Amino acid sequence: MANLDISDWLTELGLGDYVEVFVENRIDFDVLSELAEADLRELGLALGDRKRLLKAIDGFANKHIVETPAAEIATPNSVVGERRQVAVLFADISGFTTLSSQRDAEEIHQMLNHFFAAVDDVVQRFGGSVDKHIGDAVMAVFGAPVAHTDDPERAVRAALAVHDAAAELDPPMRVHAGVAAGQVVASNTGSAAHLEYTVTGETVNLASRLTDLATAGETLISGVVHDALNDRLDGEDLGKKSLPGRPNPVGVWRVNGLGEARVYAEGQFIGRAAELATFNSALDAAVRNSQGETLFIRGEAGIGKTRLLHEYQRLSEERGFQSHGGQVLDFGVGEGQDAVRVLLRSLLGLTPGAGQNVRTTAAERIIDDGLIGPELRLHLYDLLSLPQGEMQRPL
Repeated sequence: MANLDISDWLTELGLGDYVEVFVENRIDFDVLSELAEADLRELGLALGDRKRLLKAIDGFANKHIVETPAAEIATPNSVVGERRQVAVLFADISGFTTLSSQRDAEEIHQMLNHFFAAVDDVVQRFGGSVDKHIGDAVMAVFGAPVAHTDDPERAVRAALAVHDAAAELDPPMRVHAGVAAGQVVASNTGSAAHLEYTVTGETVNLASRLTDLATAGETLISGVVHDALNDRLDGEDLGKKSLPGRPNPVGVWRVNGLGEARVYAEGQFIGRAAELATFNSALDAAVRNSQGETLFIRGEAGIGKTRLLHEYQRLSEERGFQSHGGQVLDFGVGEGQDAVRVLLRSLLGLTPGAGQNVRTTAAERIIDDGLIGPELRLHLYDLLSLPQGEMQRPL
């Protein structure tokens, strides 16, 4: 493999279509073995290609271990780290000592497994990777090995979803969480006997300290995360806090929720007469015929596509239409994050990361209200990523 780069390797596997995606995300042989099914789905690989690549990764990893002399396996002193901008999330069970004191060791083990499974699923759904489980806490990273343009937001949305997921467990649990963003060193860390891909640095320490500061049900974030969220943050400024191991107090914010970006840009809309004429014609036809259509806005980055969409939303609402929307993940789509599912959740008033109980209640409400027939419950549950009942499962 010494003279083979990742592009050649993918091409040899018949997966050359994904070379550009791997290059854009700086994925090379050093992090190849860390890629999981959720990562490949996030990168936009089709199901069959994901399975082929995971098989090839296993083969590559085994071959590499066999062919590499023990003396050449990296040690902590020889590992070259990569500096990455990431967001780090810690989620810790609140009152775990009390919970565990009432149960035997087997029950505690099962309870932790259920908690880790729920949190790990949330992290993967929002495009992050689980770094490690520490006691009764989970550490997750957004931005390594796969980076996105909105990793701090993904981490916060994941933290909010973790609270919902933990509340739905049996027994229900409460968590306290912390999110920090900044530069870390990402590398394989360990010894010749055991290596693992992880991140280290002050950002990790800050996220951990914020988690310690948070109380049950709280998510606390750092200043960098706050700035990345802009006006979407529904939260409170807790001021400067002195944290153990930090020489100076740091700004801390409590997160109550996250909203969508502002619907309309401010200021008068100028130009784009032809496009506005198309929009108005589409609205006229919808009112006249009670039938909609799809408009596709495409163009180079920075020419004002989002501003044009906002103007269309404004025009439609002036005609009495309701406006719904949602952001689809930029690199491929995660489970439940394709365009149809995003729009459906917006129609039902569901926030990103809404828990299973909330989604189930919303689904049953529109069936009870007669908006759709009970025979369509199967498809509705699928679109909302809900488990099928005994009657629906065979269908």
